[in-house]
Order: sequence, then C-alpha cells, then structure tokens
Amino acid sequence: MAISALSDIAIHHCNNLAFILTDFDDTLTWEGQLPVVTLEAMAKLEANGIKVIPVTGGCAGWSDMIARALPVDGVITEGGACFIGKTPEKHLSYSFWREEAIMRAEQARLRELIENLLKDFPKLRLARDQAYRLTDVAIDYAQDIQPAATQEKDACLEKLVALGLNAKASSIHINVCSDGYDKFSMAQRVLAQEYGLSEAEQRAKVLYVGDAPNDESMFARFPLSVGVSNIEKHISVMTHLPRYQTTQPGGLGFAELADFILSVRQSKKD
Repeated sequence: MAISALSDIAIHHCNNLAFILTDFDDTLTWEGQLPVVTLEAMAKLEANGIKVIPVTGGCAGWSDMIARALPVDGVITEGGACFIGKTPEKHLSYSFWREEAIMRAEQARLRELIENLLKDFPKLRLARDQAYRLTDVAIDYAQDIQPAATQEKDACLEKLVALGLNAKASSIHINVCSDGYDKFSMAQRVLAQEYGLSEAEQRAKVLYVGDAPNDESMFARFPLSVGVSNIEKHISVMTHLPRYQTTQPGGLGFAELADFILSVRQSKKD
C-alpha cells in the first residue's frame, strides 16, 4: 500500500479527531532534542481540545517527567507496560498491564538473561536509563552509542527472538519485555477504560504518529496513522505502514501534522 501525503487526510477525519497518540524518540524529538515548534504544536492541540498521549518505549522515570511537564494527557510507557495518567487534581496515577510486582519479577529475570547475552555483543550495552525502568530491559544501539551499532543490533534482535523473547527495535533501543502486551493493546485498554471510547470511536477519533518498526502494531490497527518522514529508512523491513506521511522528520513532522489538522479545523469555523 502506498503512503499518502497529509493533504489526503479527509476533512471529516480532522474535524472528528479527539486524540493523537504518538511515539516520542524521533517522532516528537529530532536529533535528540524536542524542537520548540513541536512543544508549541502540542500546546495548540491541547488548546483546541485534542488530547496528546505519548506512547513510548522510554523508561517510566522519564515518562513521569513527560506527564508532569509537557502538555499531554498522560503517557503510555515502556512499550505498553504502564499508563501514567492524571487525576482530576493533576496528580499522577500508574496503571500497569499486570500486577506491578509480577512485572518487576519478570524484568529481573529478563535482565539477568540479557546481561549474559550481551557478552556476545560488545558494542551493545544496557541503556543508560535502565535504572529508571519498572518493567522492561532496554539495549542501547544508537542512543549513546555512536556510530550506531546497527549490524550488532540486528544480530542481537534475531537471537532474542529466536529465544522466544518479546523483543522489538526502536530507532535507538532494543526493548525486551514480558509477553501479552504491546503499544496497541495498552492504548486500546486506556482509550476504553480511561476515556470510554468504543472500538469504532477509537478508529474514528484517534490518530497515531510514529517513525519505526516498533510502531507497526499501531499502524496496523489505527486507520488514521502517520509516519514522520524519517520512517523512510525503515519501510523496506516493515509489514504494516502508516497511511500518511509528513514531509519533515521527527518533531518537525509532528508540528507539520498538527498545523495541517488545526488549519483544516479552523477553515470549518471560518
């Protein structure tokens, strides 16, 4: 299926939109930074009644900061393991996929296994934020490792999958977690339980934005899906592609998308 330009998004989709779920690294950020235009775009979306919820493989500690400091309605973190939401009083609440103690025990088992496995891949290492993760194990290949250890990442990922582990690559990490959940499964639970959206309403009112193969579960299930332009380098290895694509990369592409949606909604008012 060919990917269409943003201009092909139907007007009624823009007008009905109530949520934008978005990856974080290299979708909201670009070259390791959150562009000013991206932060402004997030604030404009919030001001216009569109809730932004990052869905990230990033650690819970970092996601806690995102939920507190940025104009978002909550954060789905560690690849779908936990939703950090906000109470009416703006305090944070944590909702885990399974009981937290069970997930922490599984994380400890995975970490021991992966630390032994990494002896075979000296260019790779645990992500610097591993200490702030509550459920998964992250292997750095392109965040603080430069140049990116892409060949080692591919070989390591192949070995992890062969061992039967739930492992997926983002643009910077390999994330390894328990079975039974992914970005989409937690997103669907959050949209239904926290916001009362039926499956039909989710398809009509939710748009997802991403940049990498670990976003495929979202691209496959949300008809309104957008890839920022840097997804281009991953398309050859992906099965499920976004329906639309920006012309700009990372957070610049997210701002491009926000501007397009809000301009369409404004034209309706005029």
